[in-house]
Amino acid sequence: WEFSADHSNFVTEFDLYCDRIYLISLGTTLYFVGFFFAVAPLSSFVDRAGRKVSTELWIILHLVFLGLNGISTEMWQVLLVRKVLGALHGGISISFFVAVSEFTTESIATLAMMLSSAAFSIGGGLAGMVAMVSPFWQQTMVPPALGYISVGLAFHFLVPETPHWLFSKGYEGMAVETLSKVAHFNGYTPLRNIELVSATGRGVNSRSGQSFRILWSTPFLRRSLLCLSFCWFTVSICYYGLEFNAGTLGNEYLVMMLMGCFDTPFKIGLYLLASRIGRQRSSQIYFSIALVCLIATAFPFLDTLSILGNFTLKTMLVSLGRAMAGSVFALLYIYTSELLPTLVRSVGMSVCSTCARVGSLLAPLVILVNEVSPSIIYVFIVVCIIISMGLLRNIPETLGRPLPNSLEDCYNMFEEDPHELESLKKDVD
Repeated sequence: WEFSADHSNFVTEFDLYCDRIYLISLGTTLYFVGFFFAVAPLSSFVDRAGRKVSTELWIILHLVFLGLNGISTEMWQVLLVRKVLGALHGGISISFFVAVSEFTTESIATLAMMLSSAAFSIGGGLAGMVAMVSPFWQQTMVPPALGYISVGLAFHFLVPETPHWLFSKGYEGMAVETLSKVAHFNGYTPLRNIELVSATGRGVNSRSGQSFRILWSTPFLRRSLLCLSFCWFTVSICYYGLEFNAGTLGNEYLVMMLMGCFDTPFKIGLYLLASRIGRQRSSQIYFSIALVCLIATAFPFLDTLSILGNFTLKTMLVSLGRAMAGSVFALLYIYTSELLPTLVRSVGMSVCSTCARVGSLLAPLVILVNEVSPSIIYVFIVVCIIISMGLLRNIPETLGRPLPNSLEDCYNMFEEDPHELESLKKDVD
């Protein structure tokens, strides 16, 4: 092998070819392994320390390890750093999305979440462009580092702790003070002489160690969480599996840019649809479109039909299917946060995120599976989508309902058996 002296990438830097090519998949897998094992303990830290402090801490650590990744000279150092970066990605995704859901009213929470997810897609598209034009792979870490610095400064100076978290921890005075600052910032009269209550009272106030027990011992939460967890797994294996399959669809840099361009408008479209017909039905519609796109890729002649010069019709259909899954992925963050009460929201989100990371861990195997048959990944994803569409029917709709703060809120929202709640309260006490 001979490589250009004025251009390098991750493969050429560490000689990841021939008998070392497996290290490419290993590095990606370790990234998701870090996410998988860290998301549960880090989410408990988010519940204890608060959304603001946690997010700022994860951003600082992320910057440190991005720098370490850039100066790594041995492959084992890169693998170790990538595992830690995966863990920090898990922590920052949980704390950030929970903060967004708790700091926005129901009318704009969905929009805020979808815009955040659309920014993720735009970043993915830009990453492909940066990787294509950067002569050295270390330069690709500069844009995300600048992004983290900007977000960290904005979070520190502009975003206070969420009133939901403050109230759930008993800091009612601080919660009212935060709401007053928000009112003043939005041009309204600051709040005075008010008392905060949940929709049905304070409800069960559990310690963080009991969060998993509450989630599993409450039939409504357990049923919803199991169904949602499989849906998270499905969208993850679809999203990342098709992304790792980009190399079989043409120039991988251009395909990544195409996929990023596809994601953003469809996420905005899903927001508009979910705001009108609800989270459940809109998710099923997008799943159905993804299903049709992936089934259509079974026709061989699609590989020969070119669109826009550089892309085949199959590439466009796969990109569209991935965009559908990515859009549902973003909506599931909202759907899950709207179903779970404040005292277990971070832990519940971490359970779902962990299931999503199982799909992410399997995604790098696409590179190996393609050597057997490129169709295997499509068949597996289609089956998962069909199962997820059935499971979604067992999850209540949350459109137009207030964000639950306690278990009582959940039961009253969905008219569950109140005797079951009383039994649970006694058990927790």
